Amino acid sequence: MFNESRETRTVKDGVYHLSLQIPEKEYFLVYDNVSENIASEILNHYLKIHQDDGEPQNININHNRNAHIINIEADLKYIGNAKRQ
Repeated sequence: MFNESRETRTVKDGVYHLSLQIPEKEYFLVYDNVSENIASEILNHYLKIHQDDGEPQNININHNRNAHIINIEADLKYIGNAKRQ
């Protein structure tokens, strides 16, 4: 996984939101393009290794060339998770 990634989580009106920022130099060592399929793959792997049972939805990926960052954002849906309800 990416060593220099930064995660931010927020909750608004009961909707959990995850923002993952990855330096472009790390991202492009593994992937050769920016796509929502890759973003979905990254998020699912990221959540699995962090033992997070959230299901990513509304996934967006953006390459900020000025900041040299890949931004991946998604809403997380928690089904049947008593700790989250």
